[in-house]
Amino acid sequence: MMYKKLIRYSNKIFNLFSIIASITDERLKPQIDTVKIVAAIVIMHFTNQGSLNNLSQEIAYKNFKADVPSVSTIARTADTMDLEEIRNIGIEIYAKARKKKMLESCHEMWVGVVDGHEQIVSPYCKCKYCKSRIVTKKGGVKEVQYYHEFTAFILAGPKVSFILDIEPILPGEGEISSSYRLMERVCKNYPKAFTVVIGDGLYLKETVFNLLEKHHKYAIAVLKEERRELFQEANSLSLLVEPKVYRQKNGVNPKNWTPTYLKPE
Repeated sequence: MMYKKLIRYSNKIFNLFSIIASITDERLKPQIDTVKIVAAIVIMHFTNQGSLNNLSQEIAYKNFKADVPSVSTIARTADTMDLEEIRNIGIEIYAKARKKKMLESCHEMWVGVVDGHEQIVSPYCKCKYCKSRIVTKKGGVKEVQYYHEFTAFILAGPKVSFILDIEPILPGEGEISSSYRLMERVCKNYPKAFTVVIGDGLYLKETVFNLLEKHHKYAIAVLKEERRELFQEANSLSLLVEPKVYRQKNGVNPKNWTPTYLKPE
C-alpha cells in the first residue's frame, strides 16, 4: 500500500515516470525501451534493494520476470545512459520541490555539503574505474580489494536533504580533484540553490575557496588544531563576534561565531 502511494505521489508531484522517458542510452538495437530500465532502477531504490543482486532475488521470488528487465540488461544499459539527461531530470525535480516549499533552509541559510564516499567493495569484481588496495585479513592473509569512490554534493535540510549531484573519484586521483569538478558543475546547474558550502578539513584549500568565491558562494571547512597559525587566527576572529548557541535535545549545544558579512539578510 505504501509503495503504491509513493508511486502515485511521485507522478502527481514530479511527473516522475513521464520525465524519465527523456533518458537515452547508447545501445544500437535495444529490445527493451530505456524508460522501462530506468523505471526498474527507480523501483529498486523505492523498495530499498541495496544492489542488483538483491533485485534479481526479489524478481525471482515474486515472479516479476515478465514485468522487470533482467539485472544484466539493467547493468549493461545503465553503463551507457546519458548522464546529462539524468542530471537535467534532477534539476527539474529540485525546481519543483523548491517551488512547492518541500525543502527547508538550515538556520535561515541554504547550505550545501560536499564529501567523499566509498561503495561497491569486492575482492573479485573490477572494472577500469575501480580503485584498489591491499588489506590484511585474519591470519595475516593479504587480499586485493577493488572499490569505487565518489564525491557527493547534498543540499542539507533539517528534515529532508537533497542530493544535487555526484562525481566519481577516478583511479589515481584524490577526493579534491573529483569534488572540484563536482562543485563547478553544481554551481552552474544550481546557481541559487545554496549560499554556503561545507566540507571537512580536506577542503581547507585555496583552490576550493577560490572556486566557490568565483561563483559568489561562501565556504566553510573544518579547521584542525594541528594547523596552529590558522587555528590561532580563527580564535582571534571569534573574539570579535558574540557566539550564537544552538540548543539541542541531545544536550550538545554547539556555538557558532558567524561574521556579520555571512549573516543572512
